[in-house]
Amino acid sequence: MNRVWKTVSTVTLLAVGAILTGWAVTNRSPGKRAEAVSKANRATAKVGTAIGDTAPDFQLASIGGAPISLADLHGQPAVLVFWTAWCPVCREEAPHFNDLAAQYESLGVRVLGINIQDSLARTESGIKDFGIRYAVVRDADAGVARLYKVTGTPTIVFLDRQGTVRYFGNELPSDYPARLDALIKEESSAH
Repeated sequence: MNRVWKTVSTVTLLAVGAILTGWAVTNRSPGKRAEAVSKANRATAKVGTAIGDTAPDFQLASIGGAPISLADLHGQPAVLVFWTAWCPVCREEAPHFNDLAAQYESLGVRVLGINIQDSLARTESGIKDFGIRYAVVRDADAGVARLYKVTGTPTIVFLDRQGTVRYFGNELPSDYPARLDALIKEESSAH
């Protein structure tokens, strides 16, 4: 019994010591604590496309051939627009995404069109026909579309600076300015 008591006491003391050490490290300054909590939350966050999930990672080639990954978007809010060149709704919505990009890219929001399974020629034709004026990458095999559970086009995803899904839907929400303004304000006040 005495041996069990010593083991329980030792484990308890070690646990309390670890907790206090962690508290002391993260409470040196509010910024360090917030950073530690943010890292811990990202490490335990579920990867997926539900609100609050960490968005699935990807790396795709831009029209110019340069690779763009989800990691390239971290540190700033982002809007992902999954589309196809044959989609009439994508054509109708393109001017709205152009307006969004024109208004919000200067405020630090990245807008990225992700073309699904069109050939390079068809993607380029879609960009020209739709008048797209924001960055576009190609998802030639629809692998990223599957990761993001895209079931129709367009599919729009809003991400915060940490890559957390904040909106997922098949249309640009009518309150998108308020949503993006909140993301910008939320994120800039954290830094």
